Amino acid sequence: MNNSSTGEQLLFLLGAGFNVDAASEARNPRALSSGRPAKYPLVNELIKSCFGMDTVPPDKSIEDLFQDSIDKDKRGSLKTLYDMLMEADYYISPYLKKGGSQQDNVYTKFLRDFPKAPLLTFNYDSLPEILLLAEGTWNPEDGYGVPVQVSYPSAKIINKYKSLRPVIHLHGSLCVYSVAFDLKRQDESGIDMLKYKKEPDFIFDPDRLGNCFVPFKPALHFGYKNVLGRVIAPIPNKAKGLKKDFIKSIYRKAAEFLHSVVQIIVIGYSFNKYDHVSYAPLLADAACRKILVVAPNADNMVKRLSKEHPCIQWKASSWSFRDWVINDYPGIT
Repeated sequence: MNNSSTGEQLLFLLGAGFNVDAASEARNPRALSSGRPAKYPLVNELIKSCFGMDTVPPDKSIEDLFQDSIDKDKRGSLKTLYDMLMEADYYISPYLKKGGSQQDNVYTKFLRDFPKAPLLTFNYDSLPEILLLAEGTWNPEDGYGVPVQVSYPSAKIINKYKSLRPVIHLHGSLCVYSVAFDLKRQDESGIDMLKYKKEPDFIFDPDRLGNCFVPFKPALHFGYKNVLGRVIAPIPNKAKGLKKDFIKSIYRKAAEFLHSVVQIIVIGYSFNKYDHVSYAPLLADAACRKILVVAPNADNMVKRLSKEHPCIQWKASSWSFRDWVINDYPGIT
């Protein structure tokens, strides 16, 4: 397969399965804060870490459990989830990125083989961005699909390159928040008043991942929003979250890409019924196009999706992400 000839006609949609191989590719680094190996958590691990349960109750889903905790105004479970993801970013990415001890891995190979193909992701983590930044092919100012405000440690350090392709976080990024108002001095009294903006500002703040995004620094803004308010929570009904300014803007950008590509490759995304409101607009924009599903259970998924969305040309590639890359991306046309 000639990746250089197909890369600009492709778009990748990433789900949680994309990250599954990251820890093993990094040779299972230990997270110093807890002593346990750093990894991107699977559902069964979240159940234990976030809720102290061994299994989800028969009448519940993990999305229901997160919703219950929000309804009870107990957001500790969400904080645990986001902490685990940022911890994984912090401890795993230095091994995998260019210059790291495990820099020759399936993630950097994949990103280099398709250097311009847009990445749409339902994940909250920043692994693709950190790896691409190290490659010199991405920066936060234009790399999220919308303009984002950043700061530099010195006026002597300026951005000298543009992103080759965006990483579009369809459920939001833990490193970006939006501000829809500004402070304006209304008169000579010296009193500043809040004034809503026609277009919101999007602010880059990597929180505890600052060292992963050198030389970029958080942009200082009085409308600071902490990590808990930056993404759509993993709850059954995400319709309200999809109305957030940042989310609406990036969905518009995603639609532009979906209308222009030939094939869409979905990696490690399950098309969960609780995500239907999130992925339905994407599939509408992808009507009559080819979609390749890459996942160990891809065959069963494609059988279901072919019935639910017959206007799309579905194809299955039943591999883990790692094996799919090693076997030279079977299914890409």
